[in-house]
Amino acid sequence: MRVSELYGLTKADINLKANCIHVRRQLCRTAEKPYFVKLPKTKSGIRNVPMTPSVAETLRGVIQKRKTSKVQIIVDGQSQFLFLDKEGKPKVAMHLENYMRLMQKKYVELNGKNLPNITPHVLRHTFCTNLQQAGLDVKSLQYVMGHSNVSTTLDIYAHSNFDVVQKAFEQVASCL
Repeated sequence: MRVSELYGLTKADINLKANCIHVRRQLCRTAEKPYFVKLPKTKSGIRNVPMTPSVAETLRGVIQKRKTSKVQIIVDGQSQFLFLDKEGKPKVAMHLENYMRLMQKKYVELNGKNLPNITPHVLRHTFCTNLQQAGLDVKSLQYVMGHSNVSTTLDIYAHSNFDVVQKAFEQVASCL
């Protein structure tokens, strides 16, 4: 998911029985507008994303630990956002980006080694590539990522290497 889609999730978007996340919106913030909700980046961004058991367990914990306050912040008709800051306000992309920068800085301080620049979008990119290399077909991958055009999935996110190609080739060759 895009980080703004993640932070746009509400309790109602999580279906733990069906192991499914309903992606319906993005939660955004700009200097001019503190919070606003908008549709995902593309029409295809409105989707249902399956959850792994570890994601379901994590989200179950987020829901259980989520502070319930007397006053719910409502943004463009939406409330019950899952991810809140210390003040009980919904988190936005900047929160995760700043957290990741801080983690990288601490890593460098502790280990004396630099890390490549890791952003939420890099994690999305890596996830997509890993799904592709694990054998998820390209149309399913396009759906999960919320891309309107399969060329985005293929050209930007899905990368291959010799080991992946060799493994796929061996699987296909064994069926011949």
